Amino acid sequence: MRLLSVFALILSVLSCKDEKDPGPKTFAAADIYWVSTEDGETYTKGDWMGNAAFTYQDGVTILEVSVSNMEPNTAHAMHLHQGTLEEPGRHWNKGRFIAFCDSVSMGRLWLKPFAGDIGNIQVDEEGSGNFTIQTDLWSLGTGDASDISGTVLFIHHKSEDFTNECDPGHSHDPSGHANAKIAGGTVVLGSQLLR
Repeated sequence: MRLLSVFALILSVLSCKDEKDPGPKTFAAADIYWVSTEDGETYTKGDWMGNAAFTYQDGVTILEVSVSNMEPNTAHAMHLHQGTLEEPGRHWNKGRFIAFCDSVSMGRLWLKPFAGDIGNIQVDEEGSGNFTIQTDLWSLGTGDASDISGTVLFIHHKSEDFTNECDPGHSHDPSGHANAKIAGGTVVLGSQLLR
């Protein structure tokens, strides 16, 4: 019986050595504000309406978005953009001009045209919404093409059918699209939830 216990202890120690210690975590956050524009090119920041928290560890980024005071029972597309909140640029796309529809993230097809396409956030009957995604297409603080620190997370007026946008007949022009920006925030490296 004692020999069996010693054998179990040795197996336990050996299995612990095989487990990979998780690497360090990197944090970023974005306070999200309502935005308005008169010309569709420059934006003015309004009231705070939510936040986004990013965690990067072992090659995977987790994004959690939380918003409030939105129109109840709606859905809104979210994208990462280059530029600033006041003067947004093109969709963030890891410095590439090709579509990411056939790229793999977390072992599954990304099925969105751009690397910075996040998805649609669903807003409930009380005007609040939460959204979570994890991907290995993004990083934080690495300084390479996958680093999303300094980008701007924009929430758009309408939802989008990202899969349909991956149809080969769809234009993948990264310079813009017709879905108006209604809120956004800059991804600040080294921050946890700001509120």
